[in-house]
Amino acid sequence: MTEPEIILHHYPRSPFAEKIRTAFGIKGLRWRSVVQPRMAPKPDLTALTGGYRRIPVMQIGADIFCDTRCILRELEHRFPRPSLYPAGTAGLADLIAAWADRDLFAASLGLVFGLHGDRFPPELHADRARFTAGRFDGWNSAKMRTRIFDLRQQLALQCGWIEQTLSHDNGFLLGDAPSAADLAVYHPLWYLQGNLETDSGLDGYPRMRTWMTRMDAIGHSTVEELAPEDALTIARDAAPAAIPRQNIDAANPWQPGRRVTVTPDDWGFDPVEGEVAWIGTDTIALRRNDPAVGAVTVHFSLRGFEIKAAAT
Repeated sequence: MTEPEIILHHYPRSPFAEKIRTAFGIKGLRWRSVVQPRMAPKPDLTALTGGYRRIPVMQIGADIFCDTRCILRELEHRFPRPSLYPAGTAGLADLIAAWADRDLFAASLGLVFGLHGDRFPPELHADRARFTAGRFDGWNSAKMRTRIFDLRQQLALQCGWIEQTLSHDNGFLLGDAPSAADLAVYHPLWYLQGNLETDSGLDGYPRMRTWMTRMDAIGHSTVEELAPEDALTIARDAAPAAIPRQNIDAANPWQPGRRVTVTPDDWGFDPVEGEVAWIGTDTIALRRNDPAVGAVTVHFSLRGFEIKAAAT
């Protein structure tokens, strides 16, 4: 059986994309890289997703996977070895990831823009202010600088937790192999260190720094560049994977065939409209058509997204 071709839509400095690139490294996967713009508009991405513009997005043929939780779930399903949930880590790894993806990431991002926000172009500030609906003081560098002390305090507390968790000296957060927890904790610190270097405040945590070096050494496996237009052609020439039969609770309002919108609930509030193809305990998939790519299935995690009936 031919191994499916994995395409990742990302840009190099994206912390959440680093989470997925490192997952490819853990699993030793071959993948193709499509570099998307850092800021909107992203027409070659939204043609695939239906409007969702957050990075990263994974494409396999005409199936499009949005949000890192959804992407990791699909990778684990298709490529179960080595697992992102080594024995005894299921549940706990996802609990840690839920904290790191939001709280640790928010503190890291806030500190980067509080300290070095004036190094970023005005158009990026304007884009992120719209993208986050006014959070982080509307990406106003002067206002964000007033929060630096509090953000450092938050990061010190959270880095202390990480340092204590690594006191078992097993190599990784939950044992002697990397897990989904390591991926989620690593990417905000990777972003923080890459942007702030000696200003990051991470030097006081020797176990954590050793662990970061170990995570960095995993690498990104084997990658080949791909032009955005070629990714659109791949989607157009493919057909979405068959949706397996399922028994859905009759009380669930989001039955297959119903038109809905799916929208992130934290930032990047760009709704995607489509017809429900599948809904499970943690995933929803929408069928949609786009003039540039034809029929695609767009997959989302249920956590972190809001589902509503589409306007009639």
